[in-house]
Amino acid sequence: MTGPSLVLEAAEEEDVPALVDLEARCHTHPWNARSFREEVEDLSRGQVLVVRSPARRAEPARGIVAYCVYRVVAGEMHLVNLAVAPEERRQGLASFLLARALRQGRRRGAERVFLEVRRGNRAAQALYERFGFRSVSVRRDYYSDPREDALVLTRPVAGEGREATP
Repeated sequence: MTGPSLVLEAAEEEDVPALVDLEARCHTHPWNARSFREEVEDLSRGQVLVVRSPARRAEPARGIVAYCVYRVVAGEMHLVNLAVAPEERRQGLASFLLARALRQGRRRGAERVFLEVRRGNRAAQALYERFGFRSVSVRRDYYSDPREDALVLTRPVAGEGREATP
């Protein structure tokens, strides 16, 4: 993570509108407020991690420049959502968030992590490959707007990958 002015925190209810706005800037089929609210409120199965600038917390975007949503159920972790503001990309924020989410998933008892990624999202695939993820199947027409297949990727939560435990 770059610069001392950014911190990692658990998202709060007050962050939901800012998360929805950032989501809309990053994804073609964005989550709505209800989806984020459900994830923020249910800490029993996972968490919404945010990277923010505390100095900008009073602004409508609440200083959030990146976020990661994960769940852990029955020993499996699912990386549900990960996004970095377009103007903040290529600074290591996605790697930072992914590493922290994996560490937290391990603490919650997860043994394996799964995720879906658009077949055409080469930047995200490169990130996951650096962390040791491998493709195990394809979900045909999983995404809409535009319609696209998803690659299902997995790896053990602990170990594997050059950036697995930064």
